[in-house]
Amino acid sequence: MRAPVLLCLALAVAACGPEFELQSEIRRVRVLALKAEPAELTFNPDAPAMPPPILFTALAVAPEERPVSVELALCRPGNAFGDELDCPGQDGASLPQGQLSLTDPNVQQILQETAQTGSGGEPLDFNDPQTRAVLEQGVPLFVGYEARDGSDTPEGLEEGVRRLTLRLTQTPNQNPRMEDILLDDAPLAGPLPLDTELVLRPRLAEGSLETYDTPDGPRTEQVFYSWFATGDGEVKALRSLEPVDGRPGEPTTKYQTPSTPQRITFYVVARDGRGGVDWLSRTVDVGP
Repeated sequence: MRAPVLLCLALAVAACGPEFELQSEIRRVRVLALKAEPAELTFNPDAPAMPPPILFTALAVAPEERPVSVELALCRPGNAFGDELDCPGQDGASLPQGQLSLTDPNVQQILQETAQTGSGGEPLDFNDPQTRAVLEQGVPLFVGYEARDGSDTPEGLEEGVRRLTLRLTQTPNQNPRMEDILLDDAPLAGPLPLDTELVLRPRLAEGSLETYDTPDGPRTEQVFYSWFATGDGEVKALRSLEPVDGRPGEPTTKYQTPSTPQRITFYVVARDGRGGVDWLSRTVDVGP
């Protein structure tokens, strides 16, 4: 199912089409991020009620701002990154309006299959210390997506998967919160100068960097960013990284503006490395 897309990603040094495409460019349908709210599927076997539904939101874009429709499904156990699973399709439970609810019988069936796969076919025993330890670390689930712009062209379709963690915890992970994109310490605004290298900086909302427990002790999330832009300019670095707890990082990126006047849109996606996602977009004019 996803073989063409994954091949392009794996062979990033080669062109997957008539012209080399930078990952930061938007020349076809792209799903730049898929956010879950809450950020992970958590549960407590002793709780009187099931956890609330998870709502997925896709940052799906296409050239010329063409509308993109996105179909989502919770995938059955298997190689979600290969082309063996048809998900969305016969190997997934559809998620209407992007909502994953534990009251959905089709979702329950896939969760049961996932549990049986992990336990060798035996029912889960929440009183077993080993089982609880595995669940406290987190069990991976996968949500498949299919994004289309209705053009019926190879560039008008993207398929892929997004990992979702199922975890037994009372302190679930939260999504980071993007607050702004800065240029010279001020909110990004146009018009931008032609053919000029700019330094852009993301700004997170206070409290976005959570501290969580690891086998080696408490650790603070190190959020990383992915940068994208429409138009003819160039994002110099697709990725940037927040420094935290003495770990090095540089959150800014450099952007070379186009040499001709045009309207462009920046997209910045923040990820915390534990399934949390957020993003911002800004549309500005370049040139007089």
